[in-house]
Amino acid sequence: MIATYNMREAQAQLTKLCRSGRRFVISNRNRPVVVAMPVEDFEALMETLDVLADPAALKAVEAARSGRAKYRTLDLADEDFGL
Repeated sequence: MIATYNMREAQAQLTKLCRSGRRFVISNRNRPVVVAMPVEDFEALMETLDVLADPAALKAVEAARSGRAKYRTLDLADEDFGL
């Protein structure tokens, strides 16, 4: 469960909340208005969205899940990992 703080609580504890490294929600009048998360979580989310938006990558993921794809070693020096 992600912690939720109202605007006043969040303002008073913002430094502490940001340094905690956890996700949290800030609400205004009991309505969520802001989601805060560590940069690593944000980058992982954006990477996932990039994969889901790329039909070729999505096709490769589906093939791997179904067992139709061959195993290939990733090339970490390549921007596309050799895929």
